[in-house]
Amino acid sequence: MNRIVLNMLLLLVSLTTSAADMKDVFTAMPDSVLPTLTRNNRLDMIDFVASGMKAEVNDVFDEKSTLDTLTADYLHITLNEAVKVEMKLLPSSRQLADSADNVVCVVMTYGKQPIESKVTLYTSKWTPLPSSLKITSNEVASLSISSNTLSLKKSFRNEENKEEQQLTTLKWNGCIFNKD
Repeated sequence: MNRIVLNMLLLLVSLTTSAADMKDVFTAMPDSVLPTLTRNNRLDMIDFVASGMKAEVNDVFDEKSTLDTLTADYLHITLNEAVKVEMKLLPSSRQLADSADNVVCVVMTYGKQPIESKVTLYTSKWTPLPSSLKITSNEVASLSISSNTLSLKKSFRNEENKEEQQLTTLKWNGCIFNKD
């Protein structure tokens, strides 16, 4: 009897202390976040990566979508030639409304030329979060695989009408992205 109780306690502790990783979060993602990829598409992509195969599926429009990178806290998907998606699990320094462990930053980059990005924050249980981050139409955002940073690349024309770029790196502080 004591052994059963002990095993149940160990199971309960392991379930409550295990934080979700990107694979779990991506699997649980609602179809409304990426409407062209069904849950089955996402599961197939994860299975392909686990098998060492190219993680490419046909989406709902019968176009090829590829899971290019998957780590414990990051993923990159090429939905098609014009749409790329990055997701990063970020630690939260505050209690989230749905008791989730992490924040998911989703960066969708659209277009060929010009390119623009949209950044959206969710809890790891996919509850939308407010964000004060504003990206202008001439900025492209990208997440770092190895750190909790977001880079914004802004293209503009200088006084001599030459194209220049300005790079701004924002660091996640547990609540928001801000400059160092």
